[in-house]
Amino acid sequence: MNYLLIRTPQAVIKQDKVGYAWKKVNFSQYQSAKDVISAIKNAYTDGIGRKAKSVKRFFDLKQGDIVVVPLTKSIAIGKVEGTKSYDESLAKDYACNLVTVNFFRDKQGNIVRIPRKDLDTNLETRLKIKTTIADLSDLKAEVEKVVQQLETGETYVQDSYLLQKQDEAIASFKQNLLKAITKGTVKLEAGGRGLELLIAELLQLEDYQASIQAKNTVSGMADVDIIAEKSDSFTTHTLLIQVKHHIGITDSHGIKQLIAFNDSEYENAKKILITTADISEESREMAEAHDIQFINGEQLMDIIYQHIRKLPQKFKTQLGIIDIPMMVE
Repeated sequence: MNYLLIRTPQAVIKQDKVGYAWKKVNFSQYQSAKDVISAIKNAYTDGIGRKAKSVKRFFDLKQGDIVVVPLTKSIAIGKVEGTKSYDESLAKDYACNLVTVNFFRDKQGNIVRIPRKDLDTNLETRLKIKTTIADLSDLKAEVEKVVQQLETGETYVQDSYLLQKQDEAIASFKQNLLKAITKGTVKLEAGGRGLELLIAELLQLEDYQASIQAKNTVSGMADVDIIAEKSDSFTTHTLLIQVKHHIGITDSHGIKQLIAFNDSEYENAKKILITTADISEESREMAEAHDIQFINGEQLMDIIYQHIRKLPQKFKTQLGIIDIPMMVE
């Protein structure tokens, strides 16, 4: 039996499915992971990169395997049924390749949300991993403990209802915030500068020393908006960040700017494109081929929400964010 963490949109898990990317390849048309991997290599100019293991794990999901899906402050757990399908309309969410999963639900048919605070420390910590698909076999005992509690009683049901309402409110907040930022109805400094300042502040909340770079300091296409560094006893982590305040789709220009930036002082730095828009297919492929991380608008809203309590008041004011308790009906 396999135990996997799979990040997938809530709209997909509500259909009792988990989804994965690779829009150009319909996994359900193939008989083996090996064939799918070959098809991806043929369909994408830059191949499969470092994702072959993740593709195999997803394709090889079989009946009875356990899937854990991280949610905002909770998780959903389900047992794999195993039917594969494809829905191109989910490509924008990187979830077009689908596998059916029977998620645990309450008597009203709502997916049960297990609070992260109720999980064993090792499992709760593993949820913070950023990869889309991760093996949880070493945490089998912790996962099975939760499964057994779900199978034998009403554990988590009341918490689940409150978490569901909280997730709905948080999702609405993030959607409205992203819309306001992209349309320019917030009071961030104009010309993209305000977004850079906000991202620099978020980096500092992650213990980075972040500095916004002057424009036109390098020749040609090469460009970096923010350089951030964080040191510990063993190493220094350096980020080179290109920021795009866009609406709709961000093309590959920002990726090309990062690729062209070849300062020897930063040869071991991690390059990241951050945009308020979504990422074009061309940009995603190019980024993965050059080991460049990308963060789209929805992911940026996740980061903002993660740090909302520590965000300085001046940024909350600029973004139109207020703190007020809510009642759940």
